[in-house]
Amino acid sequence: MRSFVKFFLVLAALSVSTFSLSGQVRLTDWGRQRERRFNRQPVKEKWDARLSVAASPLHAADLFITGHGWWYGMVDYFYSEPIGYGQDFMATLYSDYYGPTRTAGAIGIGFDYAVCWWFSVSVDFAVTSFWRDRYKGVSNQLAGSDGGTAFYLLPRAKLMYMNRRYVRLYGSLGVGAALYDGFDKLSYRYTDSDGRVRFEDNSFRACGQVTPIGVEFGNKLFGFAELGAGALYTGMQAGIGYKF
Repeated sequence: MRSFVKFFLVLAALSVSTFSLSGQVRLTDWGRQRERRFNRQPVKEKWDARLSVAASPLHAADLFITGHGWWYGMVDYFYSEPIGYGQDFMATLYSDYYGPTRTAGAIGIGFDYAVCWWFSVSVDFAVTSFWRDRYKGVSNQLAGSDGGTAFYLLPRAKLMYMNRRYVRLYGSLGVGAALYDGFDKLSYRYTDSDGRVRFEDNSFRACGQVTPIGVEFGNKLFGFAELGAGALYTGMQAGIGYKF
């Protein structure tokens, strides 16, 4: 009789252990599936604020140096441009000239609003500066320096290719306005056909930016990187942001 009771107790203990282990396995699988479903969900926060640093804006650099856009060709920062270009050879030979043009890149802040899970609207404000030294043509001594600052206000439409809680892929298109302060080549005087002296100021103009691919990684606090071309930057822009 005692042997039967012992056998029954051992069998009951094994049964309880088996059911408990099976329940734990089912609970673990359910937790993993729930976590995977949670990670696939898009972020719920509607707003985010971003701080970014972009590559050197070639378009603005070319405007600063030549008064033309980057469609006239890439900028050679080590080109020493004579002041008074277009004069006769001797005047140009002994005129002052500029050294290399330098810039710290574009620094910007932006705000996004998610209209739905696949579409957002945003506005970016960015600033970048350029400076270069001026040298005397005869003695090659430093004669001074010139500088200019570009300000950008750029609304953008943002299309989400993939929207997950921790990884998001997107592209964007922006059209806005830029103010090029201190860009002497954009402000000049000329004489019209009637012999009257006129002043032309092209320092305020429209601008655009195309970003075919960008990636965000993180939840509320996130980082991002994107590739694009336009007035704000040509190449790569990266930074950090926070969703709220």
